[in-house]
Amino acid sequence: MKRWHHYALAVVAGLAIGAGSAWTVIHKGLNDGRLSNGPWSTALNYGTKDTDSLTRASVALRGILALPSTETVYWNASTDSDGVPLDGSCTYAMTGKPLDARWWSVTYYDKQGYLVANAANIWSFSGVSVTPAEKDGWRVTIGPDKVDGHWLPSAKGQPFELTLRMYNPGAGFRAAPKDAILPVLKKEHCA
Repeated sequence: MKRWHHYALAVVAGLAIGAGSAWTVIHKGLNDGRLSNGPWSTALNYGTKDTDSLTRASVALRGILALPSTETVYWNASTDSDGVPLDGSCTYAMTGKPLDARWWSVTYYDKQGYLVANAANIWSFSGVSVTPAEKDGWRVTIGPDKVDGHWLPSAKGQPFELTLRMYNPGAGFRAAPKDAILPVLKKEHCA
């Protein structure tokens, strides 16, 4: 093999390894500055000038409107409260209490970060849906089969993620975000 072939092969291999590494890091997300709270995780540096370039790339890939944490905090869950990956064939109870934010919502996404088509056209549950009778605690069933009460449809056989958005989080939350009381996700059964 000629010398220039070796150089060309080395360049191609280097580009492939570099691009593959960048793709992996951006899709996996970063753990620098991340907070975990039960199944939920976040970073409070989204939307700030202090955000590093890899985090910016990851945020851009996911399509998050990256506002600073004084405006919005984005929590993500890809596992239940026991650490098991979320599965659309299973039924989960998501329970919680009112969150310390002006407005909040939990939205169902596929693993690529897209809404999943469903016949009920339901993708999200928000604090607006909580009735006065549920002020001390609410429950949402996440699963493939419709139930009475609050329900988020899931897609059988597909893993999924949940995004919890807290808009204008309160002073108590901002003082200790790691200690916030966030929704619990418990698997009830699988189809």
